[in-house]
Amino acid sequence: MPGVLSAVSCPTASFADAGTDAFTVTLNAAAGSSGLAVGLSSNDSAVSVPASVTVPSGASSASFTATASAVTSAQTATLTASAGGITETFAIQLSVATSILSVNATSISFGNIVINTPATQTLNLQSTGTSAVTISAATVSGAGFSVSGQTFPLTLNPGQTATLSVQFDPASTGAATGSLTIASSESGHGNTVVSLSGTGEPHEVNLNWNATGGSDPVVGYNVYRAVNGSKSYHRLNSALNTTSSYTDTTAQSGIDYEYYVTSVDKSGMESGPSNCTTVNVP
Repeated sequence: MPGVLSAVSCPTASFADAGTDAFTVTLNAAAGSSGLAVGLSSNDSAVSVPASVTVPSGASSASFTATASAVTSAQTATLTASAGGITETFAIQLSVATSILSVNATSISFGNIVINTPATQTLNLQSTGTSAVTISAATVSGAGFSVSGQTFPLTLNPGQTATLSVQFDPASTGAATGSLTIASSESGHGNTVVSLSGTGEPHEVNLNWNATGGSDPVVGYNVYRAVNGSKSYHRLNSALNTTSSYTDTTAQSGIDYEYYVTSVDKSGMESGPSNCTTVNVP
């Protein structure tokens, strides 16, 4: 006996945005020699289906495609399949599409960064809603901060990710704060703001030398510095340096310096200068 209509179904029963899905009409047995034409309809204009689908001879099922449009309010659509006086229905839930931009950090701290020595951190963006989200701009405020890595506008489909490169390049010492503002089409949400912070640290020149002494014991050292080529040396240490190393924290970026060291014995006599060493501060 030829099969008759027994069900209309779909693996998923919902649309979170505009799209298509495959549906199946099923018979309780194989269709007869002429096949079986099944009429199709939808009670909701947001969901469209073909007028009919035919189950081929000898087959017990056939597939068709339903197309859903985006809706502005949640609703239920009913698909109806009819053949040979038998009617089967299938309910589809239609929900409002949401665009959501997820950012993996609300703040970025660069810590201590030597001036004119750029440091970069990455920020990950992801579309986690049910519809695409468009990022129209990413702008920064605050001295020394910048952003790169993407061209805007940038559209991320659900599940897609993108990476921004955020840089801190302090031009002066001291604490700095700023913010990264990401403008997007995220549903029901304003701009996403990421706070930025960092501290510009001075360049350090670390000097070390081999201690030598004459007949009188050395009790300390003086460290002298000049801009390379000027020969205008001045002493850096305000008090006698008692170790054979010294850290210059007043060096300026982009300048070449010359350094030399003298020793002082217990009678207060200062030796002649050591050999000079030249240091380039980037």
